[in-house]
Amino acid sequence: MAHDYEIGTTEVGMENLADLTVPVPEPKSDYQEYSRHLTLGDGTVRGAGWTIAEWRWTYLTRPQRDQLKTFCAGASASIYIKTRTNETEDVYDVFTAVMIWPIDEEKSFSRRMDFVIRFTNLEAV
Repeated sequence: MAHDYEIGTTEVGMENLADLTVPVPEPKSDYQEYSRHLTLGDGTVRGAGWTIAEWRWTYLTRPQRDQLKTFCAGASASIYIKTRTNETEDVYDVFTAVMIWPIDEEKSFSRRMDFVIRFTNLEAV
C-alpha cells in the first residue's frame, strides 16, 4: 500500500518508499522547524539552526535496510525527500536534505531494531 513518503537522489527521480525495488514500510516521522532553541535574556525562545526530520521504524528487515542504504553510500548523502510536516493537517512537502545514516544499528537476527534515519539541512523545493 502506497503512502506519501518519498526519497530520491534527484527531485524527478523520487520514488514512494512502498514502490522501491524492495518496498519499505511507512515510517513514523518527526519534523522540527529548528534544530536548536535558544532561551533569550527575557525568557522568550528563538528557533535557530536547520530544519530537521527523522524517519523511525520499530524494525526493518535486512533487505529493507539495504534498500535505504542505496541512497546513502557513506555516513551521509545529499538527497530529496517528501516527508510530513507540522503544517495544516500535517501535509507532506518535498525538501533537499542531508541524509545521516545511523552510527549504531541494533541487530536482532536479520532485522535492524529501532531504526532511525535523520535528515538535516532541509530546504523546501
